[in-house]
Amino acid sequence: MSVVTNVILHYPYDDEELLSRVSTFFPANVRGVVTVKDKRLPDHWYGGGKYLECSLAIGAFNHLDLQALIDHICQIDHPLTNTQLFIMEQEEERFKVINISDEIAHRR
Repeated sequence: MSVVTNVILHYPYDDEELLSRVSTFFPANVRGVVTVKDKRLPDHWYGGGKYLECSLAIGAFNHLDLQALIDHICQIDHPLTNTQLFIMEQEEERFKVINISDEIAHRR
């Protein structure tokens, strides 16, 4: 049975290196988060009359160990200021927001 977690990652500066490091969390047979500006997507595929002025990556994962993902992101040696995770787990009706810099500060 599936237990799907929807993930949106807001990260600074269209940082492909950070996305690559986040995606190392996932097994080789599971694609990690993908930027909404991925070259495989049509240009300006989302709604509105303007281009997004923020960096977002998305994914949907089965049986995601959310705490392990948060731990993984917090341990990445990379500037994570203003990085946020928006998470909606199976059967939930809204996203919760996890501010990565707050998570890192709590660990110190």
